[in-house]
Amino acid sequence: MTEKGMIVKTVGGYFFLADKNQNILQLEIRGRIQDSVYPGDFVLFSREKSVVEKLCPRDNLLQRPPVANVDQIIIVFSFKKPVLELHLLDRFLVMVESSSFRPIIVFNKNDLVEESNILQNVKLYRNIGYSCFTVSVKTGKNINDLKEKIKGHINVMAGPSGTGKSSLINKIIPEAEQEIKEVSKKLQQGKHTTRHVELLPLNNSGWVADTPGFRTLEFSDILPRELPFYFREFSEYMNECKFNMCSHTHEPGCQVKEAVNNNKIAESRYNSYVKLYEQLEEKEEHKYD
Repeated sequence: MTEKGMIVKTVGGYFFLADKNQNILQLEIRGRIQDSVYPGDFVLFSREKSVVEKLCPRDNLLQRPPVANVDQIIIVFSFKKPVLELHLLDRFLVMVESSSFRPIIVFNKNDLVEESNILQNVKLYRNIGYSCFTVSVKTGKNINDLKEKIKGHINVMAGPSGTGKSSLINKIIPEAEQEIKEVSKKLQQGKHTTRHVELLPLNNSGWVADTPGFRTLEFSDILPRELPFYFREFSEYMNECKFNMCSHTHEPGCQVKEAVNNNKIAESRYNSYVKLYEQLEEKEEHKYD
């Protein structure tokens, strides 16, 4: 008799699986499928034989690091230590949007800044349509609200080093016992400590993972002309531009630029767009060098 379970970790040829009650089992995987099974994959297994029999079709696969059937990507940034870089946050959002995952923005360390600073940044991204949470791992503020949002889903934790991803996981799942190191005072960036992908069970159903390697972003598959579609607030204006192939960077009659001038699109977001567009354009020009 076979049962359905989910792979939660693969280490050195060993496969760890969760059954429907989130009990963790160590099983063997035979044949070719062992090279194509990742955390998040659903499988059919035999409890009696302690072996995985079949890999179930997956909805999606996060490529690097590989996690299957992801519902939500929790993008963690801090207000301070390291300082909040909106352009870097916008890069993360573009990557998540272009991969068709659902982004959730978490601003950590809200105990280190003034309330007005918090509200300004949260309002910016909520007005665009993003789910935003401000939390403090140190004080526990708003952690329960975030836990409610992520329950019942397979969640991937991502963001720059030092923003508190592992600390946040420990707050959400105290038994996770993630290794945490202090932020380097000299470099103002963290020492990344997670060494493998592991899905950790939430006690209200669902899973959360930290993802080593998901800190620096490359847009290998995005063309410059596709970029405007990953800035949600552009959609209301970009079809009204004078030119059909408007890049929204220099052309006359650009309604996106007009919206920026009229404070309908945040200047920081537009600056992020222009910077990313120029990078993608340069990459496209040198594609065949």
